[in-house]
Amino acid sequence: MAFLRFSRDKRGVENFYLVQPTTNRRGKVRPHVLYWFRSPPDVKVGREPFDPEVRRALEAQNPDVTFDWRAIVETPIPSADADKWRERRRAERAAKHAAAEEESADAADDEPDASAASDAATTVTASVVATPSVAAQPAQPAPGAPSGGDAPRARRRRRRGGGGRGGNTPAGPSPASTEPSGD
Repeated sequence: MAFLRFSRDKRGVENFYLVQPTTNRRGKVRPHVLYWFRSPPDVKVGREPFDPEVRRALEAQNPDVTFDWRAIVETPIPSADADKWRERRRAERAAKHAAAEEESADAADDEPDASAASDAATTVTASVVATPSVAAQPAQPAPGAPSGGDAPRARRRRRRGGGGRGGNTPAGPSPASTEPSGD
C-alpha cells in the first residue's frame, strides 16, 4: 500500500512524496518513490498534488500497487510557521549554552584551587628556609624564559601538510641560493 511522505525545506518549499515500501532480495524493506510533487510555500493557486489526472496515471503505471486516495489526501500537513521554528531553535541553543557554562562552573568549583595551594606551600617553605637577605632579592627568571614576568610566551605555529614540498629533503642550502655552475 502506498503512503504519503511530506517534507518542507528551510526556504519553505513543500515536497509531497508518494512512497511504496518494497523488499529487496535480502529481505530489507526500502521505500520506492512513485510520485513526487514540489510546490513553493503558501501557494493559493495552481493544481493540487493529487488531482484526478495524476491519480489515473499513477494507477495505470502501477497496477500492482493499491492506493487509498482518501487516506493519502487527508494526511495532515504540518503548518509552515518558520518563526516559531526559529524561536524554538534559539531557545534550545540558549539552553545548551547555559548548561555548558553551568557545567564548566561546576567543574571549576570541584577542582581544588591550585594557585591557593601553591601559594600556601611557598609561604611555608619561604618562612622555614629563607633568610631575610634572600627574601629581599627579586626572583631571577629562568634561563631561556622571556623577560617581563607576566609576558606571554610566543606561540609557535605548526604547519600542516607538505605544502607541495616533496617529502623528506636533506638539510642544506635552499634551492634559491644554489645555482648551477657554468662549467
